[in-house]
Amino acid sequence: MIPEYSLHTASLLLMIRLLTAHVAGDFIFQPKKWIEKRSLKKWKSVHLYMNAGVVAALSWLFSGYFHIWYIPLLIFVMHAATDILKTYRPDTNRVFITDQVLHLLATGFAAWLYFINGIPEISCCKWLFLSKEIWVYTFAYLIILWPMGIVIAKMTRQWQQEAQQETGLRDAGKYIGMLERLLILTFVFLNQFSAIGFLVAAKSILRFGDIKEGSNRKGAEYILIGTMISFAAAIFTGIVAKWMLNQ
Repeated sequence: MIPEYSLHTASLLLMIRLLTAHVAGDFIFQPKKWIEKRSLKKWKSVHLYMNAGVVAALSWLFSGYFHIWYIPLLIFVMHAATDILKTYRPDTNRVFITDQVLHLLATGFAAWLYFINGIPEISCCKWLFLSKEIWVYTFAYLIILWPMGIVIAKMTRQWQQEAQQETGLRDAGKYIGMLERLLILTFVFLNQFSAIGFLVAAKSILRFGDIKEGSNRKGAEYILIGTMISFAAAIFTGIVAKWMLNQ
């Protein structure tokens, strides 16, 4: 049976669906080559508009309102405009945060437009588009797997050169971090906080020798900083997701 939602809950669900579309389009389906090309050619880069098109298409698909096309078109324009502005700024943490805040505000504005005249009728598959569990879980896992890795890399960038880590397996750290956050978020959803403590202890023990002996202390500390940020982000995301499920 499909639950009947209030305007507040329906708008919150739509916001989550549109944010899921943004995360998928901006972080998963945007190759690194597109980012490099738009940084080089700026507003002339076709890849910039391709990315905005992917986000707009996913927003239309995830909205559930297939008969409303002008709002995804507006999302395309706002997304492209924000990314054009970003190409003229240096690649700093402040610019990255500002860019994402602008995308968030644009997504909120788009969600408001859908409900300006009341709750529209879902085009099809109400069981899917009105399932709070499906979209909250999906959004939470997408956030901690992709954008969170980029955020952590930017937060720890100031120590990367100082750490001077030896070359290891290609992208191994990236996938280890993704697996850590995946496990932690799952443990939070299952209320298994003791398992999270076990993971923290195990990771600390693995690096304790390097810190104690000092052979590669900076590298070990750099990894531990990233790990603690990763763990905290996954735990916080899980707590917020559980709160949203209880609303």
